[in-house]
Amino acid sequence: MSTFAVERKKISKIYPHTNADKLELAQVEGMTYQFAISKNQYKVGDEVVYFPIDSILPQEFIQQQNIANFLTGAERNRVKTVKLRGEISQGYVASVESVKNYLKTDELPDDLTVAVGVIKYIAPEILTSSGNLVGKPEMVYYYDIEGCDRYPEIVEQLMDIPVVISEKIEGSNHWTLIKHNGEVHVGQHSYAIENLPDCEEHTFWKIARKEGIIDLAKEIQTKWFPNQNITVRSEAIGPKIQSNYYGLKEYTLKIFDVDIDGKAMSFKDIDSLLQKYYDKFVPIIAQNVTLRQWLNGRTVQQAANGKSALVDRIREGIVIKPMKEQYVIGFGRLFLKQRDPIYLDKTGN
Repeated sequence: MSTFAVERKKISKIYPHTNADKLELAQVEGMTYQFAISKNQYKVGDEVVYFPIDSILPQEFIQQQNIANFLTGAERNRVKTVKLRGEISQGYVASVESVKNYLKTDELPDDLTVAVGVIKYIAPEILTSSGNLVGKPEMVYYYDIEGCDRYPEIVEQLMDIPVVISEKIEGSNHWTLIKHNGEVHVGQHSYAIENLPDCEEHTFWKIARKEGIIDLAKEIQTKWFPNQNITVRSEAIGPKIQSNYYGLKEYTLKIFDVDIDGKAMSFKDIDSLLQKYYDKFVPIIAQNVTLRQWLNGRTVQQAANGKSALVDRIREGIVIKPMKEQYVIGFGRLFLKQRDPIYLDKTGN
């Protein structure tokens, strides 16, 4: 699960805003998110409290900070990526003293997310009502990806190894599982979906059948991994899913991972086994190159911006994985996403 936390940080960098005399741009230590601050409000080394994008803030805190005009959502309570006078701003920082005053304490607690009452915004799923959400099987772990902005040191670990860069798709998480005993399960994020008796089959089951994902999982199991649990992970896109960013008239799935007994296959193995299903995968931007070669002097944030392979619009971002799966102690699976700040500003996500 990707990290979401309100954190006490130090300002690591302050630089001029290109188009606003009363604003500056800044970053905090250990992150590459850029955010706007009032000119001369802080200096490098100052301690602040950083609220990440997708923070839902309590109304009392919003009033204390007087920031309602800078927030979004129906209740004007969400921190999102915005463009201020031509510059991207991601996140909000408050002074340590103002947060202490809000909490009526002399010392900030360790868990500021809980103490301040911040929750993470989750885009609602828009699905049919023809299925029950039940607990997912153990071997299907919760899938989420950490962001490059929060983990620049992990970006460095990806710089000089062969990687695959794919387009990040805006849709809804979908998985199809064939258990070792032949049972079939379909679900999303933390839940399996059970079809209800005397009701139309749930949309996610329909898509898995129509797109041949259940057959694909069975083929993987039969041909290469008999008696093992096969999970095909994909992104569901189409009508009524998120904003239907790709303007599709029918539902479809784009595969991004295949798990064997709960462990992700390396892309190099997937690529060699499943060539005939290549069009069912998320668009591959580059593969078997080092990240440093592919960036060619660009930042990851700059490289995330580009045209989608699925529609004549900008893509949501990119996902970077090693060609051969790797794990990092204290971090986990070595892979990262970079959402394009320009996309986030334009779409309101």
